[in-house]
Amino acid sequence: MEEFMLNDDVFEQIKDFDHEDLTEEQSLLIDKLILNEELKIHYKDYGLCKECKQPKTHYIWCRSCNAKHFQQNFKNWTSGNHEVDKFIQKVQLKAEDYYDVLEWIEYDRFENVEYLAKGGFGTIYKAIWKDGFIDKWDFENNKWIRNKVWFREYENFPVVLKCLHNSQDITSDFLREIETHIMIPHESYIAHCFGITKEPESRNFIIVMAYVKNGSLRQHLNNSFNSTKWDENKYHSDHEINKQIEEADKINEKLTSSSSSYNGPTLSYTTNPQAVYTSRLLDFKNLPEPKNAIDNKDDDNSFGEYSESIEAIDFTKLDLDKSN
Repeated sequence: MEEFMLNDDVFEQIKDFDHEDLTEEQSLLIDKLILNEELKIHYKDYGLCKECKQPKTHYIWCRSCNAKHFQQNFKNWTSGNHEVDKFIQKVQLKAEDYYDVLEWIEYDRFENVEYLAKGGFGTIYKAIWKDGFIDKWDFENNKWIRNKVWFREYENFPVVLKCLHNSQDITSDFLREIETHIMIPHESYIAHCFGITKEPESRNFIIVMAYVKNGSLRQHLNNSFNSTKWDENKYHSDHEINKQIEEADKINEKLTSSSSSYNGPTLSYTTNPQAVYTSRLLDFKNLPEPKNAIDNKDDDNSFGEYSESIEAIDFTKLDLDKSN
């Protein structure tokens, strides 16, 4: 696919503009000179990169420059699997900000690995990532600046390691799961995926994800459901959990509206016990049990089955506080 870029003549004409405070005349000139809409939006939002003379793709991120930095480092790492390497490389070259980055992370960069839970497809651990994630490029020292701030600042940066069973020979399902995580919008309530690693002994591949303090959405609702403000600022209409709630409500509406005499069961739902570590936030009770249902019911540290204190949640009956 052709990549549109500004030529040197356009750069010289607009290099001294303040992209956040364009005059009417400057704005008209920008519209005339930058014909590609994506480039124009990037310029007006983030300004120009002084290194490559192209519009940045985020406040502290230039895709053109950083793609070159990633590419120059391809020779210095490998997962041992060609498909995984190509997948990570493709994501890195397309990254438009730090949130889009996927890394190959050597397993020895993790410490204090502790067991959390086990499912049909994988085992989940908590660990400390010594380095933290890639944040931006340091032009003076010619290296990546890393960060340990993720919703809060950490001295020891916690992550979740989702080790997939029998994944020595990588499958398309594994890569699809990772792609699902990295395609989800930033503001959704799904745990972010930082990269991929491999457990040295089993050789199983591992997804490295952001750690969520309460462990799972189920646990969070179990602890604070009644005190949670379910207002429009908490879950916007484009968030994944809202979409799935609406999906269930539409099914219920069809069931009840198809027959005025219908009095059968409707679709009820509870939070998925590994909600923050999967792309599916809700479990629908009258559907077949998912293959990765939790199997360590007696482990106090596991996410476990649904607790008795959480019944099927009827979100339509919640007192939505829209005044905040």
